[in-house]
Amino acid sequence: MISLHNLKEWKNPIILFISLSSAHIGSFVYLAAINVLVYKITDGSAAAVAGMWMISPIINMMTKLWTGSFIDYRSKKKIVMITYVLRALLIVTMFFATNITYLYLILIALSVAQSFFVPASVTYTTMIVPFEKRKKFNTFRSVTSSSAFIIGPAIAGVFILLTTVEVTLLLTSLFFVIAALFICFLPDVDKKKMEVPRLTVNRVKGDFTIVFTFLKKEKYVSFVYLGYLFLVIIAYVMDAQEVAFIKQ
Repeated sequence: MISLHNLKEWKNPIILFISLSSAHIGSFVYLAAINVLVYKITDGSAAAVAGMWMISPIINMMTKLWTGSFIDYRSKKKIVMITYVLRALLIVTMFFATNITYLYLILIALSVAQSFFVPASVTYTTMIVPFEKRKKFNTFRSVTSSSAFIIGPAIAGVFILLTTVEVTLLLTSLFFVIAALFICFLPDVDKKKMEVPRLTVNRVKGDFTIVFTFLKKEKYVSFVYLGYLFLVIIAYVMDAQEVAFIKQ
């Protein structure tokens, strides 16, 4: 039987779990809908769909070189909340997209927000979830992540069939709004600092030195992680053409 004490201990991890799950499902609804929207706006251009999938990796490489140094010294909770709200607003603006240039600009902004969200959310999760509860938390989160891969596109497909792609994108923004609301109930666990250091080239270089030192020391971890990134890139390349294949 679950005790009241255990429920209190799991309160913050459960709230965080709901927030991350909502955003994860919303991300997959968005991915399915945006593929169809790009295909629709460009009158069936597979190249335009492929270009859409290239934006995120390119922006990630350009921004993640320095976003970690920015996030380290600032509130992770606030960064997660701001990126949730920004993504919701940017997705809503897609409702008014009339050409591929405008749509690509929104996608670039979304990719920048994602570059801030991922490292901030991972760090915030380790702060909120106690060490002894992380295995269970990660297990449940992995289940929802795998489920979101099916549930998200399924929701998108149903709403696109019953309404339009634009209405489906509005629904997607609600997932991010819900995620932001749940984050509001969590504490800001960052240690208070007297002064937030400026983001300079030397600070970024110093952070990179720490990262490379870790990569050299933990070669097995580096190998597994880089292999995972390679497989993800291959999966993205395949995803780029699936909507064109299905339409034809």
